[in-house]
Amino acid sequence: MRKIGYIYASSDTQYVKEQIGALKELEVVNLPKDSSDVQTEVSLKQVVQSLEEGDQLVVYELRCLGKSIIQLADFLLELKNSKIQLIVKEKGDAYQTISDEAYVEMILKIAEMEKLIIRERTTRGLQEARKNGRVGGRPKISQETIEQIRHLYNNNRYTLRQIAEECNISLGTAYKYVQER
Repeated sequence: MRKIGYIYASSDTQYVKEQIGALKELEVVNLPKDSSDVQTEVSLKQVVQSLEEGDQLVVYELRCLGKSIIQLADFLLELKNSKIQLIVKEKGDAYQTISDEAYVEMILKIAEMEKLIIRERTTRGLQEARKNGRVGGRPKISQETIEQIRHLYNNNRYTLRQIAEECNISLGTAYKYVQER
């Protein structure tokens, strides 16, 4: 089991020094000597790819991962499925006493709740739009236009691009109706 640290390359050199100092206390192995070495930022993706089952990824704070709550949840699930433990040095005063596993589970639940809220708001918004007569998606084209597309194509008078321009449709739509028989 290795403890691999990830330092967020912030423009605030004091914050970078703070991260390095905190991770040194946790005896993390791959830390830069000072904040100037962090400017050649190693991506989080590269760090995670170097980890193996049973390793620990150590960060100073969750914000060092640079992810939204939903992105963070996906990232944490990826770590969990790879059997890589996330260690967070600074969780905030109210959460310092809980284990890293419980902290990760709490974040996953919050992200799940956020996804449900977003889904519910989206559904409500779409329902409201339909109620007001607005329908999403591509506009339907008339049967007359479909026949015109096929006629122009079958009589070899126009290319698909010319048909699309003539009928005021996309090239993909023209192709779709030419292929259908």
